Amino acid sequence: MTLLPPLLLPLILIACGQLLTTTNCQPTRHVDDVFRIDDAIAAASSTADVTSFDCPVPKAEQSRFFRLDPVDTNATVILSMSNFLLEMDLTNEIKTVRGLRTGPQYNYTDCEQSSTCTAVSPSDTSNCKRENAQCVEDNSNLISTSHSLNLLVSCGSVRNCIFRKLSDIAEPYEANRTAAYACENSRILIENKQWVESGRKYEYMHEMYNRSGSHFLMIAIDGMGMRTYQVSNSDNNSKYEPIDDTNSYVQLNVKKYLNIFSHGDFVYTVFNDKSNSTKLFRICMSSFDDYKKYRDSSNDEELDILKSGMGSFNTVTIQCPLDDENLLKQASNIEFLDGNLILYYELVSVTHEIAVCKISIADINSAIRRARQDCSEENLTNIEFYGDDTGQRCRSSLSPEWVACGPQLTSIFHKFAFVAGFPFKNLDALHAKMQSKIRLPNIGERAVSFQTFIFKSTFYTFVGTTSGNAYKFVMKDATAKLAEKVIVSKLPILQIRSGLSNSEGEAEKIVALTEKELSTFKAESCESLYDDCHACLTSQDPFCGWCIYQARCTTVGSCEESQNPKRWIPTSHNSTRCPSFDVNPQYVVTNSFKDVNASFTGVELTLNGSFTMSVSLANFSKEFNITILRQNKITFQIPPLSSDLLESGTDHATASLILNLNGRPISKSSFTFFDCTRIRQTYRTKPCSSCLTQKWSCYWCARENSCLNQRCSGGKFSINQCPKTTKVLSSTSILSGEDEMFQINAKNLDPAQSYSCEIDSCTGRKYTAKGQVVATSPGNVLVTCNATADQLACKARESTVKILVVMGDKIVDQEHILSVTVYNCAIDSPLCGQCISLHHEFDACIWCNSTSSCSSRTLCPSSPVDGMGGCELPRITSISPTSAPTDGGTIITIEGTNIGSSYDDISKIMVDNSNCIKINNTYTIAKRIQCIMQNSDLEVTSQVNVWTTYNVQAKSIETFSFKAVKIVPFPLTEVINDSVIKVVGTNLDTGNSLELILESDDGKQEITTCNDRKSEAFNCTLPNMPKGMYMAKIKLDGYSFGLQNFTYEDKPEATAENDEIVAFQSGGGKGRFIVNATVALLKWMIIELHVEGAPKRKGCYVVQTPTRTTRKAVIECEIPPNPNKMEHDKSMKNQTLPSRRKRSTVGAYLIYNNDDGDKKYVGTVQYQSDPTFGIIDELPCANTENGTLYIPATKFGRTGLDATDYTVYFSPAGEGNEGKKVQCKVNFIDPETLSCRVRRTELNSLQNTKIKITAQTRYLTIETPSEVTYCPGPNLTWVYAVIPVLLIMIGCIFWVLYKLRLKSRNQRSERKMLMSKLDDLENATRETARNEYFQLQTGYMEDFTQNISHKINYRSPTKYFAQTFFNKTENIPVLSNNKIGDDELKQIESFENLLKNEEFLLFFITTLEEQKNFNVLQKGELASLLAVTFYEDLPYFTKVMLKLLADLIKAQASKNPKLLLRRSASVVEKMVSHWMSITMYDEYIYEQSGTPLFLLTKAIHYLVNLAPWDVTADKAMNSLNEMTLLGNKASYNTIDINASVQGSETGETTVKPKLIKVIDLDTITQAKEKIIDGLFSDLPYSEQPKPKDLELVLFRPESEPKVLNDIDTTSEANGVYVKINTIEHFKVLNNDTVLLRPYAINTEKSRRPLLNSDRKYDSTERKQRGKHRHRDILNEENEPLMGRKKKLYHLISPKELAPEEVAEGRKHAEMIQKLIKTPLQEMFLTRMVKAKSTIHVYVNNVMKSILKPEKIPKGVCYFFGFLDGEAAKNKITDPEILHIWKTNSLLLRYWVNILKNPEFVFDIQKTTIVDSCLNVITQAFMDGCTVTNVKLSKDAPSNKLLYAKDVMEYKIWVKEFYSNVSSQDSVNKEEMDNFLLGLSKKFKVEFNRTAALQQMLGLLKKYSKEILAIMKVNENIYIRNEAYYNIENILKLGNGEVSFPSPQEISV
Repeated sequence: MTLLPPLLLPLILIACGQLLTTTNCQPTRHVDDVFRIDDAIAAASSTADVTSFDCPVPKAEQSRFFRLDPVDTNATVILSMSNFLLEMDLTNEIKTVRGLRTGPQYNYTDCEQSSTCTAVSPSDTSNCKRENAQCVEDNSNLISTSHSLNLLVSCGSVRNCIFRKLSDIAEPYEANRTAAYACENSRILIENKQWVESGRKYEYMHEMYNRSGSHFLMIAIDGMGMRTYQVSNSDNNSKYEPIDDTNSYVQLNVKKYLNIFSHGDFVYTVFNDKSNSTKLFRICMSSFDDYKKYRDSSNDEELDILKSGMGSFNTVTIQCPLDDENLLKQASNIEFLDGNLILYYELVSVTHEIAVCKISIADINSAIRRARQDCSEENLTNIEFYGDDTGQRCRSSLSPEWVACGPQLTSIFHKFAFVAGFPFKNLDALHAKMQSKIRLPNIGERAVSFQTFIFKSTFYTFVGTTSGNAYKFVMKDATAKLAEKVIVSKLPILQIRSGLSNSEGEAEKIVALTEKELSTFKAESCESLYDDCHACLTSQDPFCGWCIYQARCTTVGSCEESQNPKRWIPTSHNSTRCPSFDVNPQYVVTNSFKDVNASFTGVELTLNGSFTMSVSLANFSKEFNITILRQNKITFQIPPLSSDLLESGTDHATASLILNLNGRPISKSSFTFFDCTRIRQTYRTKPCSSCLTQKWSCYWCARENSCLNQRCSGGKFSINQCPKTTKVLSSTSILSGEDEMFQINAKNLDPAQSYSCEIDSCTGRKYTAKGQVVATSPGNVLVTCNATADQLACKARESTVKILVVMGDKIVDQEHILSVTVYNCAIDSPLCGQCISLHHEFDACIWCNSTSSCSSRTLCPSSPVDGMGGCELPRITSISPTSAPTDGGTIITIEGTNIGSSYDDISKIMVDNSNCIKINNTYTIAKRIQCIMQNSDLEVTSQVNVWTTYNVQAKSIETFSFKAVKIVPFPLTEVINDSVIKVVGTNLDTGNSLELILESDDGKQEITTCNDRKSEAFNCTLPNMPKGMYMAKIKLDGYSFGLQNFTYEDKPEATAENDEIVAFQSGGGKGRFIVNATVALLKWMIIELHVEGAPKRKGCYVVQTPTRTTRKAVIECEIPPNPNKMEHDKSMKNQTLPSRRKRSTVGAYLIYNNDDGDKKYVGTVQYQSDPTFGIIDELPCANTENGTLYIPATKFGRTGLDATDYTVYFSPAGEGNEGKKVQCKVNFIDPETLSCRVRRTELNSLQNTKIKITAQTRYLTIETPSEVTYCPGPNLTWVYAVIPVLLIMIGCIFWVLYKLRLKSRNQRSERKMLMSKLDDLENATRETARNEYFQLQTGYMEDFTQNISHKINYRSPTKYFAQTFFNKTENIPVLSNNKIGDDELKQIESFENLLKNEEFLLFFITTLEEQKNFNVLQKGELASLLAVTFYEDLPYFTKVMLKLLADLIKAQASKNPKLLLRRSASVVEKMVSHWMSITMYDEYIYEQSGTPLFLLTKAIHYLVNLAPWDVTADKAMNSLNEMTLLGNKASYNTIDINASVQGSETGETTVKPKLIKVIDLDTITQAKEKIIDGLFSDLPYSEQPKPKDLELVLFRPESEPKVLNDIDTTSEANGVYVKINTIEHFKVLNNDTVLLRPYAINTEKSRRPLLNSDRKYDSTERKQRGKHRHRDILNEENEPLMGRKKKLYHLISPKELAPEEVAEGRKHAEMIQKLIKTPLQEMFLTRMVKAKSTIHVYVNNVMKSILKPEKIPKGVCYFFGFLDGEAAKNKITDPEILHIWKTNSLLLRYWVNILKNPEFVFDIQKTTIVDSCLNVITQAFMDGCTVTNVKLSKDAPSNKLLYAKDVMEYKIWVKEFYSNVSSQDSVNKEEMDNFLLGLSKKFKVEFNRTAALQQMLGLLKKYSKEILAIMKVNENIYIRNEAYYNIENILKLGNGEVSFPSPQEISV
């Protein structure tokens, strides 16, 4: 073994320190003794403290509590845990001295006394109610001991304190105590009822004595306060008397108590308050004596003040400066040690750090004393008091003893304290001194427990961690020194305490507590951890020191004469005190003796003849004597060391010198030994110069041309005389494959000698060429060598050939390496740009255009190119990536040909208008360059353009896209380590790298790369981080996105749901476990079950999500078969009696996120014997109604497996039946019976045959032991031998008894059948309910945004207005072009001129409304015709409308104004609807509500298509409407198919294939619709091809294409009913290929174009097609297959809905059977809830866009202002009436119509199911607009109940909407008129106004007599004269009586 060079040792030590987190550099040891806690519980169970422990503790409330309390007796600790107290002796090995069981116990929440009183004296709980008794674990949180009283007080979670003898904890404190006494003490200690509340914990209890000998007990309670009790001893009874109460401390705002301790005359309590500050309050113990002194005082106020003890109550804040800028304010742990307060502060960092600070109690007392003195002297600066009046407290001067402690009573008292008490609330914060900072060595390891000790004035701390390690840190420097690591357990260390101390109170043995073990180890382990003096002293372990003459690290007591500083060096000294020596000379030549002197440093050694020296190197060691010259100096002779000890290729090595005393190494040193003759092989190219420059003496011999260990005869040789070569003078760049002559300059060469050149060729071979030497100048020569073309033939573009000059066989020194570069022009230069680049380096290479290759000039006959201008144009062949975020920062890789010849040739790179900054070191000559893309303002797609400096541009073939990347922010998320989160957004697959960054509060970051990137989502595996909150960001290339925060939590605890986890030996089972986690934490958690010994883990899934209050989830996990089954089977062979057989148990653990290192124990799996079938001779016939069989079985229960986990088969016996089997579906199972159901048709073949019954689970197969006869028939053999007379007699008897038995048998049969049916109904109902609940909790509820088309296809304004005006989609008169005669046209023109007169138009409308036969439909049509006519003059239309509306309001004001605008009973009400449609179109529909309404409709359509819906019954599984809800069970699967559409029968315009999702229950027509919707999603529905025009063809390899039809010869028929074919019927599989193509060319359908933009399908046509789509199935092709009497059905068989008539006796059974097959509709109402939850966000977005618009439309402000004005005119002050008017006009008249009919706005498909869902949403909207609140009952319609809660929120939004409108600026008439005229111009329409006028003219003609009669008597002159005349002429012209008047003649 080779010794390490001296310089390497420091490097190794440094590396060890840097790798401390991943290596075992720190000294490590294991514990000395381990004690399993469970071993002590059995002994303690026999001794009970209460009468019974049978009360059941709820599983969720069970705890695992542990606490360790050392007692004053040395080596004794008391371990308190759940329901047990254990006294442990640690003297030698750990053992249990005594054990005591204490619980569980009943806790009476309505009583003050504890359960101890109940046990001793039941009469004390006469006022307690048993139902208020809660069974709780007894966790003895606090223990206090008194040796003087031999007393142990244990206070537990049942809120009672138990008194026991300290000498024997199993014995009560007084054997003769009475029940009253026991209850009294317990009652006193828990007097405050608040202490009994659930959740309160005792935190600290402290026993103390003051100078007067009084004994006190102080108890602190979490979040409550403190109590102090005085212990009195009288009549052999100890009593605890309260002397203060919690009210004394209410102003402390305690959040958590940290410690209580007494010192001197004071008791100190340290706590963290609710402001997260650490504070200390101090009380004089003499104050408690004052209570006794004044107990009998008659002054109650004085007594209360004294009792409070606050006269000496002072509080001070303690902080610790971390550095000059940061203060540590909240400590996590506190200890009192050696008169000092030790404070621990946890620092947030990746490597868990703890700051340890110290402040002396003396300094605290001094600060308080100064404050009290200042108060006495009325100097109140920086002092805050409890109470109201501080002045009176500081009025009197105090004597020194009263300043120090205690009250001074005066005649003036106050509410909170007395005059001189000085109850300081706060002083200036005291600063503790930063002692050291503890840094745990392993990342992710957290501190759990601390314990600081002191040894020889040195503080050291043991830190227990989550990984079960105890680290020992020495507190001497700013950063604590890690002295050692103790491996305790794999579980977290809960507590560390002193187990055994020496006479001086210094800890010698440490005890550590985990959940399962108690361990001990020595406080030090000096000798076993440190091997040398340096390691020993640098450990700084205060116990250790270096024992010089024993040469080992020991404690002071283990080293002889350790008091002598020359024999033992403590660790308080520097390592320079270690004995060491230096040798001279340091270098020794090999193979010779060498005299060496040694001088000692460090501690002085006493040398004598017993010392020897040894030399050690690798496997060589030799010892020899020394000669002592004087003290600390010796001499010795090193023996010859052979050069063979040197490794090959080296000329020296380091050897160790060890000073020994009696065989023990006392001190070490080293020296170097060398061999100069090895120089040439060590330094091959510089042997001469290396020989003369070594640290040791070597000699160069010129004659021998070698390095020697001694001088040669030639005399001294200097380095300047060394022969050497300097450089190559000939060309250093040459062509490959050509002869070349090398010329080399050299110095000091002898021309008379023979030299040669050694050529190290590019092929690796070495060639030798003879050299010629010519002297050129004094000392300089020229060496010439020739190399052949073969020697220089290189196959690389550039190759380096090295040259050595050799004299004989020895190399001449090289001043510099001699080499030349050989260029091969043709290699790696296939491109012109690469060749030009090579030309820049080696001009002999040029591009030859004639050969299109790179070659030398001599080989290019013509067209040589030496610049890029002569090359082919550059081409960009690929770019990566092809998209980037618009924010920039993405590195783009561009590849192609001839992209420049150098980096500088590229001038710029751009995409659209965005620059891409090129990156220098990424350029590959002519082929590749990278650049950093800058940001883009727009989402654009363009080519990548590369410009060059020689004015040539290249464009990419591919396009590059800028995409806006959006990430959906996370809510506040809880995670654990290794969680895989899913991030959702848009365009997430753009750019290059995507990383997740977690940043802690101190700015430190952890980065992890995300994977599985898709456009809409990607996954990230979270790194391991300490518990805490981290800011999360996603970094995409150079841009970051925020993800809110992640809160890292500890892995949740888990327990088994049941007391036992039971599974089969071979078949496993299922187990349920309760996990303490939130929904947020479960979301990203993978949970698996691991059974010890099992090769694989089993997955778990959540069956019950946690609530906000419980935070407990229930998961179900599969349990594997017993991994120890073989051993179990062997052991069972020796146990013949079943009663003695025991089940084997195996430990079970939950593993989170594949982290095997931190498993959570959840209990043991009890493996029971596998189930078996009983001995079955015959199996009775199955139930004839439903095929149910009952099979005897044993041990089938208690494993968590249910009926769905079993499969039963019947296999016929006998030859020829192999492989045949009949499946029996299991529907019920219990430990003794298995029930299953078989199809009756399959059972018939098994009757009276031998069968084998097999039951299977995933792992288990159970068979009947023998063959079983199924349904045996009667044995008729005897019949043929019976005497005929007997037959006659039997017949007679049967005839007589027949009537009597028939009725009885029928009744029994019916009863048995009915009970079986009821069982089936119960099982089916339970299964259906659970399945629907499961679907409700886990179904959908996802964002459909990525799955629906976002391209909104608006209807044209013409189509929109026409449909909203006339409320229909076809036969709209104003869209037709009817021919009109000239005369009629003149009539229309004249009539139009009349209508433009406001007086006539108002008269015309009101007159028509007065006609009895003018119905509501005609009124609505008239309003629509007026809207069409005056669309281009909307101000006029508005003016007329408002005049009519004002008249209507005036008329209604005195009657019932609430009915205004509710119905369309008048023309003006309909005009208001049309006016709203026009004015809302731009500002509401286009700008705000259009997009969310479109997405809602699409989301409903997509949701309906996700699950089955029956095309014949128009019922869907995903529906919001009960009327269209599919109310039966339907199991389905989603299938992905590759679909495309062929443009025609010849194959043109084939649409690109796409993956389409269908479900196996889809009809063929439904599948066609989904394919068309998927392939043409961006096209308007009217332009999409229709399913009836196309046929669906299935393609599969190696089979003919198959046309799929809804009805064909393979359709399933059942009587008159025929089931429509589905995807499942044709067995279509995942990834199958289908094609939609036109029907065959000879059919009428083939002549229809595929994409017909001319043909429009309106909504009515779509609705009819959706409602009666099954009629399309009955076309001329399949009608013959159906017949006239056949009926179609899809999912719901009509036969199930209308069963045939049955006999009276079977009526009940048939009814039950019907309920099993078709459960009640109400069972499936949860489907509506699931559907509602899934689209809730879309519904809310629509409602918000309507009721919370970003901009209030002008029309709304104007119209609502008009209504407000009219209400004021008519003196209507009721705000409810105005609310109704506004609601009726805008929300109900306009928005309800749009919500119900989105197809008016968009060119989309609306099926009947979608229509029914929109009706429910619209109804909810209408309910939200009403003023009254209707309380819904359970009998209310389910559609209303579905949105009951949302309606209440909508009502609030409506009120806010009206309030927002009222706050807007009013819109005047001029502004409104301009807006209306702008609308007419912006949205041009193509109405046939003439047709509208023609219809209104028809109304005039129809009611002409009535109109003319009224006009004659009208008061208005214009109406009575001019208008009457014009109307008369218009009517006469129609009859041909007069010529028509010109427009000028008509007075308007």
